[in-house]
Formats: sequence, structure tokens, C-alpha cells
Amino acid sequence: MFNIVGKRFWFFVISGAVILISIISLATFGLKAGIEFSSGSMLTVNFEQKVEQGELKQELASLGYTNAIIQRTGEGDFLIRTHELTSQDKAQLEDALTKRFGHLTEPEFHSVSPMVAE
Repeated sequence: MFNIVGKRFWFFVISGAVILISIISLATFGLKAGIEFSSGSMLTVNFEQKVEQGELKQELASLGYTNAIIQRTGEGDFLIRTHELTSQDKAQLEDALTKRFGHLTEPEFHSVSPMVAE
């Protein structure tokens, strides 16, 4: 049988090393704040045609949204997070995506201003 109590010293050493590595990693790289803690916009789009995530990322980059975070949420559904969009920016983005990928619907759009994020 495995003697856990007898080997407790090694378990403490391993646990301490993992905790130390975690603390150093947090101090070095920090935590990346999401849209809830920084300003930005989040929109959900649904494409009727099949769209690849890489194609969508390339199109957004060509439109100037190089730091956009894209998550696939369904077959033709994507969640796009980017810097704060004005209503004009949002309309231009929708037009450009419609021209490139065909008809899209946008069931959800949220914008968090810098005041709220502080």
C-alpha cells in the first residue's frame, strides 16, 4: 500500500513549488482583464453561410480590428470582442462583414464605456 503520510514531506515540497511558480507567473505576466474590466464592445453575429473563424479574423484585421477576440459559439455564430465601437463604427463593420460573408444577423450588442470599466 502507498504510504501517503510517510511521504508528506515530498507532497509539501511539490505543492510549495507549484504555488511558488503560480505566484511568480502572476507577478510576471499578470491577469488579462476582460471587457468587463476594460472598455470595449462585444457583439454576437450569426452568418447564414458557413464562415471559418480564421477568415473572420483576417477580415476584421483588414478592417483595422487587429486585437479583436473571436469565439465560435455555434455553427454560424461568433462572439466578437473589440475596442469600443461607436454606432457608426458598428454600422460600417456590419456592412463590411455582410459584403464579405453574406447576410448576417446580430442578436446581441453590448458596449462598456471607460467610465463603467473603472
